[in-house]
Amino acid sequence: MNISPDDFEKIGIDSSAIQSKKEQTTYKIKYVTRYVRQWAIIEAGRETISQINFIDCMCNAGIYEDGDFCTGMEVIHIFNKLAQDPRYASKKFVVFLNDLREDRIKNFISVIDGTIKKSKNLRIFTAHADVNDILDDIANATSFHRELFKYGSCSLLYVDPYSFGTVQIPKLHNILKDNYCELLFNFFTSDFNRNKNQDHGRLRRCLGDLNPKDRKQVVDDVVKVLKVGKIKYVYLYSFRTITNAELYQILYATPSLKGLKVLKESIWDVFNGEEYHRNHCDNGQLSMFTTEDIKALNLQEYASEAQNIIYEAFKGKTVSYSKIEEKILVETMLKDSQIIKHVLKPMITDGKLEKHNDAGKANFTKDNYTFI
Repeated sequence: MNISPDDFEKIGIDSSAIQSKKEQTTYKIKYVTRYVRQWAIIEAGRETISQINFIDCMCNAGIYEDGDFCTGMEVIHIFNKLAQDPRYASKKFVVFLNDLREDRIKNFISVIDGTIKKSKNLRIFTAHADVNDILDDIANATSFHRELFKYGSCSLLYVDPYSFGTVQIPKLHNILKDNYCELLFNFFTSDFNRNKNQDHGRLRRCLGDLNPKDRKQVVDDVVKVLKVGKIKYVYLYSFRTITNAELYQILYATPSLKGLKVLKESIWDVFNGEEYHRNHCDNGQLSMFTTEDIKALNLQEYASEAQNIIYEAFKGKTVSYSKIEEKILVETMLKDSQIIKHVLKPMITDGKLEKHNDAGKANFTKDNYTFI
């Protein structure tokens, strides 16, 4: 979503507070907001949920130089539309925005006021403070932040820094260990590689007691630290440069397998199931493959990988569909809707898998399977 830069002055946008964006930022916003839209719809539809919260700890100025909205602003539009839906009239939608720079927050408010008519059950709160102070406030449940995790609330914490050393990982750990919520964290692995020797002090504050030697270990260590409290699943999606060097990974942490299912849908919708997003370079050459060709090739590769993974894990055992589903969602790129047709049915045909038909021949998700 965007507005014309010609309308900036009319809306009251301060051009000095906004910045340009790169290609990967556009795709990052598409990815996160695609997930948030589906997550919010699911949560709003639950009878036990009365409040849906999006907490943007480093929200930027609301808009970029080209007129495209930033992630927080896209989420506000999503929430506002849901808040106006009669089905969700009893729900409260809350967006909390924080940025270190006060001028960005002021600009963000101008963008909000100039682009939407807020529903009465949409609440927007702002702050301008260091991200680590905000994370402390959330972890300690101070004042307003106590409301974010009260009974009947669901929360998604979004932390999108400019570099690896900005956010102190132990502070994220402290929030997740005591609160039921989900996390999307822009994990700058490339910044760690560049600065692990030159800027050791800053990275040391970021990592706390962790002492990784290389990029792989820092990923493994951070995943381990954030898999705490109710968090059961951590999934990372990589963004790379034109030359295929990794820029960062979007780390997703969730207590719920349902959340991971929605994330996988987002990956296939936005990235056609590619294992990572790589910035494009238009060299004028025509591609031999269409988008659908690429999706089909990816699906074939991932399905073969998934068959091998579950066969090695469960050979000689009888397990439920839910066990198979979890293994595939956590360890491969496949989404839930691809498992039966592209993994289980071919394995049954090949004689590697026996379906018990306890729930009927046509029911796959409630059945048990023996790996032969």
